[in-house]
Amino acid sequence: MSTPPSTPSPLIGIGFRVPIAKWTLANVHQFDVLEITVDHYIKGGEYARKAIRNLVGRIPLVLHGVGLSIGTDAPLDETYLDDVAEAVEVLQVPSYSEHLAWTKVPGIDIANLLPLPKTHAAAELLIPKIERVQARLGVPFSIENISYVFDFPEPQMSDGEFFNLLFRETGVGMLLDVENLFVNSRNHGIDPRAFLDELPAGVVTGVHAAGGPLIHRPYLDGPFHADNHSHPVPEQALELLEHALDRQRPGTVILERDNDFEQGDELLADVARLRRQTLKAATKERSASDAQTH
Repeated sequence: MSTPPSTPSPLIGIGFRVPIAKWTLANVHQFDVLEITVDHYIKGGEYARKAIRNLVGRIPLVLHGVGLSIGTDAPLDETYLDDVAEAVEVLQVPSYSEHLAWTKVPGIDIANLLPLPKTHAAAELLIPKIERVQARLGVPFSIENISYVFDFPEPQMSDGEFFNLLFRETGVGMLLDVENLFVNSRNHGIDPRAFLDELPAGVVTGVHAAGGPLIHRPYLDGPFHADNHSHPVPEQALELLEHALDRQRPGTVILERDNDFEQGDELLADVARLRRQTLKAATKERSASDAQTH
């Protein structure tokens, strides 16, 4: 198994959310980085834009999106891409990430992250779009694995093979969501460690972690793991992070929370758990390095 070069431990932080802006600033010393959702900046109104702009220079920022819909079988929304480019410049961020998904078709915004068929035709659709984003923004671009309720039939590749094709053809990085990977493993029988082992060493630029409930619905065949960013990070997702860190050196590890914001102590506890996991990986790497030099 190849090992990427040693790099500093990742920056640990949370996704910035306007409803808890004051709480976040009061606890900013607990974080190394904040992740800005670019759509909150573009569409959130002047209060949100001002709150986000006020973070510049106070703490490192990275930029993440939910509205690019790179998987839609239509040309990219160049107006939206221009807005992202403006945010990159104004917020002075070093990188941008988006979901490998589609969220809309011309005239209809579904407001949900939907999967792509894992086919060569879908990859041929994506490659020039990824290259266009890279050329327009001028900062490193990464794509995120999503959780999905359904999958398209007759795939030509596994999840890992599909991502690897895009990595090879475009040089795009990966934002690895360990909660999404855990959820898909439970809902669809995917082997999450095999997925991680398929990824090229060093391709993961950042990590997302979150938690969601086990739900029961009469129209489902059985219990379904939901990714709604409302619960503590499950131990299984932390174990996947540990496994990923054997071969990956992400620059950031971000805790996502979009519900139950009043659980501030719960958020800080999760940040501490993520920090311990990354320090554990760094200690493991140093021990292995010391063993090789003696």
